[in-house]
Amino acid sequence: MTLFRYLGCAFAIGTLALSSCSSSIGPHNMRRDRLDYEKEMSRQQNQEMLFNIVQLRYSLSPTLIEPTQIISAYTAETSSSANISGTPWIQGAGGSLGGSLGYSYSDSPTVTYQPVSGIQFSVNILRPISPQTLLPLISSGLPVDTLLQMTMQSIGPASNTTSTIAGTEGKEASIRFTYLLRALRKLQAGNALSIRSIAPTAATKTQPAQPERTFILLPHSSSPEIIELQGQVRQALQLPTGCEQAEVIYGRTVDHPGQVAMVTRSMLSIWEDVASTMEVPQKMVDKGVTAPSVVRGPNEPQPAIIIHCSPTRPSNEQAYTSVEYEGSWYWIAKDDLASKLAFSMLQFIHAIAETASVKGAMVTIPSR
Repeated sequence: MTLFRYLGCAFAIGTLALSSCSSSIGPHNMRRDRLDYEKEMSRQQNQEMLFNIVQLRYSLSPTLIEPTQIISAYTAETSSSANISGTPWIQGAGGSLGGSLGYSYSDSPTVTYQPVSGIQFSVNILRPISPQTLLPLISSGLPVDTLLQMTMQSIGPASNTTSTIAGTEGKEASIRFTYLLRALRKLQAGNALSIRSIAPTAATKTQPAQPERTFILLPHSSSPEIIELQGQVRQALQLPTGCEQAEVIYGRTVDHPGQVAMVTRSMLSIWEDVASTMEVPQKMVDKGVTAPSVVRGPNEPQPAIIIHCSPTRPSNEQAYTSVEYEGSWYWIAKDDLASKLAFSMLQFIHAIAETASVKGAMVTIPSR
């Protein structure tokens, strides 16, 4: 009789334990799934951008596929049953006591993707990104020299490198552009460079509509070194002596003194510039599949992102992100901090350049 009593207690405890597990699985999965999906989406975004850069190097058009909906559907079920035959609690009467416990779990996520094409592709990839969109990133602490090197084709009379992926002769960056980037970086490090944006205003009965306006600020300083650097920047940008703010406009020429004309790149041209300097297998160059890598001169800005190539897949300790293409692996080194920062900046730039009405992926995680 004591044995049957113990069995009954154990069965009851097991049933309660399963019930407890099923009631708490929802909140647990919410905590787990949210971070897991965020990490996986970030990893896939890095791979997609690197893959598009590699495709461009081989003269193939980029492709973009955006996740629009993620549904993490899971079910958790518990079951229990008990049966008694005879009168096992009476000694010598005969009978039996039995039961069963059951637990089942299934996870079947559904991901919906949508290709980017048409006008959305043209606006997000082919259209130059406006200076008013890019320059506020300087105030966020991103290195101004890396940002302008990747996104600007010219700043005033200073022209950036023009690299091609077809192997034709490119154009070297002007010495003025190289020195301008160095001076701006030193001013940023000395808190002597900032950006001011004025929001656009709608038209009224007395005033016409005003577009967004952006200014580069070179505030007054008592430091001789800062004063000298500001003078170099004003000279490179052909600004009046003592000018403490300059309005930024898109184009190659200014409308009046005190403005800075900028010609920006599109995401496609940014990717092409990065692709032109990446490593490629020599056999692909010999076969004419792709052109030799562009080598920057000593007076030019060096590649912001270094992409390595190897016949074997790099380990997780080696690669920050990697993709396979035509039997070779292309990757960014995990210990290359400058390349990782520049690659992350490309993700920021790509995100703010998107103007499509389609919002980011909606993640649905049941909590029952």
